Amino acid sequence: MSVTLKLATLAVRTLAKPLSNRIKKTAKEHPKWRRLFVNFSQGLHRIDMRMRLGLLQDQEVINRQIKKEAEAAEARRRAAEAPTVMTEAQMKEHDKMTEEEKKKIKESHKPRIRPLSESKAIEAGANFLSEAFIFGVGAVIIIFESWRSSRKEKGRRSEVADKLDALQEEVDKISSLEAEILRLRAENEE
Repeated sequence: MSVTLKLATLAVRTLAKPLSNRIKKTAKEHPKWRRLFVNFSQGLHRIDMRMRLGLLQDQEVINRQIKKEAEAAEARRRAAEAPTVMTEAQMKEHDKMTEEEKKKIKESHKPRIRPLSESKAIEAGANFLSEAFIFGVGAVIIIFESWRSSRKEKGRRSEVADKLDALQEEVDKISSLEAEILRLRAENEE
């Protein structure tokens, strides 16, 4: 990478920082941007917390707990009922109630994620956008540099191919001259 390109890259990154700070300031001051950043940040927070909780929780343990609670609810209901023979309709209703209880138990195990305060949400959203901007600038610089180096490599390969073609032409000329010399010698010897 040339020194000029390195300096240009450094200058762009240096200019990106104040721009990202300006984005943060705008997000805090304007109500439209504030609302946008709050909504965006709350969504990011929910996704982040779900991922963290999903990674920390052991699904097998949760399923065992749900099964245990469903069995306990079933046992309580059976203890309250007098033992009787149920009709088919009563069996279906019983199974339906059991399924509903299982759903309620599963829903009670979903954690409730508290939203961020407005100031934290604005700060988090603005930080995310400013970091995304800096990341985008860096990505563009990397893509440009790889494009430039591949173009340079293609030029070098083209130059080498041209030189090889020129050398092959020289070899062909020399071969034809040698053949001509051999033919002329053969004529002179006769």
